Formats: sequence, structure tokens, C-alpha cells
Amino acid sequence: MARHRRGKAFSEEEKIQSIYWQFVELAYYTALDILQHKEDAEDAVQETFIRIMKYISRIADPFSSETKNFVVIICRNISLDMLKKRKYKKEEELFAYTQGGAFGPDPSDLASGNETVRIIAEEVHRLPDRYKDCMYMELVLEFHYKEIAAILGQKPETVRKRLQRGKKVLRKKLEAMGLSCEN
Repeated sequence: MARHRRGKAFSEEEKIQSIYWQFVELAYYTALDILQHKEDAEDAVQETFIRIMKYISRIADPFSSETKNFVVIICRNISLDMLKKRKYKKEEELFAYTQGGAFGPDPSDLASGNETVRIIAEEVHRLPDRYKDCMYMELVLEFHYKEIAAILGQKPETVRKRLQRGKKVLRKKLEAMGLSCEN
């Protein structure tokens, strides 16, 4: 079964199945937490995996923390878009939602890095979601801003601006800590 083939090459079908079975519950609870409606959460999960299938060739390891974060980012954004369209909640609640730890640097990934890398990763994790998601997808998953825009259902210019602003906020935080930033 594909679920036990860590470290080996996967076909696209195996990747899709592995990602689905490993993260479908996480996606559902992410969507349900935002939408507060079972049927809407199911719709959001379905749309999440349809969108993931479009980018399946970019996913190397369906069991990685990067894949988990990718699923959460997509599901959260789809759910927030659905919530916005419904207009059941105030606009402030849309931006107050946070994932509560499901997204962020994997401690094992940071253990081998130096202190500066750890600090930068922690500061990226503390950024507002609109910046954090875009920066994660660019820096860790190595997506181009136009790809990020398509995945998140945003305009490319919006994503480009969020990346610029997120980097500016991050740079200021790091400089306040005495760390210099080149880019």
C-alpha cells in the first residue's frame, strides 16, 4: 500500500490517495472550525483536494510536514472564502481566525539548523496568516507568487504585495532583535 512507501517514488495517483487519507480529517476539522457547518465543511474539503490535485506534481513526499501545511493553507483559504461569500459573520472574525499550531516550523526540521534559522522560522510563524501563508509557500514550498495566487484563489498582485509586506514586517522584527537581513 502506498501509505507505507516513505522515501520511495510515488505515482501521482498514489500521492493523491496518500495525501487524501492522511489529511482528510485535518482538512475537515480545519474547515468545520471556520465554517461551523458540516455540509459547508465537506464542500470545502472537496474543493481543497480538487485544488491539490492540480499541483500534485509539485509534491515530493505526501507524508511531509510541508504537505500537511500545504493542505491546511489551502483548506483554510477556501473555507475563509466560503465564509466571506456567505456573509454570516462579521469581517473582523474572518481575520481573527488562526490555526492554533497546525501550521508552523517542524521542530525536527529546525533542530539541524543554526539559531538564526530557528529565530527566522519562529518570526515567520508569528506573522499574520495573510503574510505567513504566502511566505511559507514561497520560501519553503518554493512556489512562484503567481502559483500561490492560483492556489489561494487570490490575484497575483495581491500575493506579490503580501510577500513584500510580510518580508518588510519580518525584516523590521529581525532588525529589532539585532539580526541583519539582506533580502
